[in-house]
Amino acid sequence: MKIEDLLTGYLRVTSCLEIEKANSGHPGVALDGAPIFLALYKNMSFNPKDPKYINRDRIVFSAGHASALIYATLHLFGFNVSNKDLQNFRQLGSKTCGHPEIELGGIDASTGPLGQGIAMSVGLAVAESYLRENFKTDSGYSPINHYTYCFCGDGCLMEGVAQEAVSLAGNLKLNRLILLYDKNDITIEGSTKISNQEDVEKKFLACNWNVLKVANGNDVNAIDKAIKKAKKSTKPTIIICQTKIGYGSEFVGQNCVHGKPLNRTQIDTLRKNLNYFEEDYKIPKEAQEYVAKLLEEKLKNYEKEKQLLSEYKINEKRKYHALTCGDFRFKYSPSNLETGKVDMRKAGKELLNSCDFVSSFIGGSADLSPSTMFYYENGSHFDDKNRAGKTLSFGIREHAMGAICNGIALHNKGIRAFCSTFLSFENYMTPAIRLSALMNVPVLYYFSHDSIAVGEDGPTHQPVEQLATLRAMPNLVVFRPCGKNELAGALKFYFSNSRPVAIVIPRQVLDCVGDDYENASLGGYILKDMEGFSLTLCGAGSDCVTLCKVAQKLSKKRVKCRVVSMPSTEIFDAQPRDYQERVLDASKPIVCVESSSDNIWYKYASSKDYVINLTQFGKSGKADEVLDYFNLSEEKLTKRILSLLKSK
Repeated sequence: MKIEDLLTGYLRVTSCLEIEKANSGHPGVALDGAPIFLALYKNMSFNPKDPKYINRDRIVFSAGHASALIYATLHLFGFNVSNKDLQNFRQLGSKTCGHPEIELGGIDASTGPLGQGIAMSVGLAVAESYLRENFKTDSGYSPINHYTYCFCGDGCLMEGVAQEAVSLAGNLKLNRLILLYDKNDITIEGSTKISNQEDVEKKFLACNWNVLKVANGNDVNAIDKAIKKAKKSTKPTIIICQTKIGYGSEFVGQNCVHGKPLNRTQIDTLRKNLNYFEEDYKIPKEAQEYVAKLLEEKLKNYEKEKQLLSEYKINEKRKYHALTCGDFRFKYSPSNLETGKVDMRKAGKELLNSCDFVSSFIGGSADLSPSTMFYYENGSHFDDKNRAGKTLSFGIREHAMGAICNGIALHNKGIRAFCSTFLSFENYMTPAIRLSALMNVPVLYYFSHDSIAVGEDGPTHQPVEQLATLRAMPNLVVFRPCGKNELAGALKFYFSNSRPVAIVIPRQVLDCVGDDYENASLGGYILKDMEGFSLTLCGAGSDCVTLCKVAQKLSKKRVKCRVVSMPSTEIFDAQPRDYQERVLDASKPIVCVESSSDNIWYKYASSKDYVINLTQFGKSGKADEVLDYFNLSEEKLTKRILSLLKSK
């Protein structure tokens, strides 16, 4: 038996054994994708004993349902995946999860939602290219010079997020990005022809990609040659491998094998068809010897790179620290202005451009930087000619923008990413933001135009439910600042932590209310206080500014108020109970106001009647008129609150 057949036999049978024992999984892709995986790991640069070393090749499994095959491959190549781990596939607490997760060495991105992995691989390739250029020495050496690989299937390429990312990657000529396409022409419902008959080759050529084809996806040597050829391209490369889903099983070519575990009898049939009769889960001796020789060569390369990095550490101390540890310093001198105006969008641009970054913070917008204003004024653009630029022009591609930022930030601690758009378009990015939170990736999501006060653009551009979506996401910190000082506090929090953060600011110019830079990091604090107050008004962002005006009107009606600014409900909820109770004194009525549909305010307000928010979409009109129409102007709010107090 040829060594390639022995190795792919091991991968195929072991994957099916994992799935059979769990009675859950996807044997179809495991059976047809094994030759691709073998060729891939033959060519990749990695060290299984040091799976996170900085210049390893990156691999993203966009088709994350191939997890059984992934774990069998990691075990074969010496990663920290044991036979016991394989037999605990998809079990609670097991490292061999249902879809790959980054906690496991050898996994560079948590994937599952199809297409997200392709977009993240584009982000990883951007990071590699940027770091390679910015951290090279005068002699031309760079500690970053690896490749980014992505494994995908038919379903991945149908997703819009993937197509957006593919388009941008071609435009940027990310030539160290190699996409391995497992083309078995099957989806869960049947042949891809029932839903998609596009010519993938022509589509990628039109997107400025290099296209290579392997007619027999079971030919490891042909895939191996294609990978070597792809490394010489001046463009990103897709290698189209024509495969047969469920290869070797009695269900070959059938859609049912996508997610149907093979039973023991069917696995026996598979063994006969593959001529593979080795002991369950055990790596054959010849396979062990073959892999050992491959790893020996990879280890030699690893040791060379390790030595070069050690020399780099000595000669380029500052760069080494920035590259490996990150060095994101944020300095700000607060200005507690009681009068005047603040344009939050201009304030954000000023703060971004005043940051003292030794390390790399790169990003851009979905064609909206003149509107969100969160961009580098003097920063050069990252493009196909300039790899040192810190500004990314994502184009009108919100779906891919968030996922690409995930990929950038996943590369290593020395680089972070930001992206910006209107809050109403957050819906396009929700899957990527969710993965940021799930993986705990420090991406900064910067949203402007935060409420119905957007005005004339109308309800399609006026966010209502988006704040609730963001705040409901575990592990995502959401800030809605009411002034420049709180905005600076939000940025300080982001750069001081390694968590995904969303900052939400208004379009309209706000009156200064004396917001506090340091207290913003507490999530909520007393913004204004009247001696002997009998009512607390609580809100966030531009609504908090309105509440300060309402408090003044109520004081003339002999209702003394405390105004609480709550830029981040999540951070406030993490404060000690006694602090929360000092800020929100439950012995007195608490009214919460926000121009959104978020129900989070019910846990702070004295009763459900004391929550004033939106329960419908907005209207087209001038900002002040729209706010008044929804009873959120200072006059209407004052009347509403007085009515509530009288009726209690």
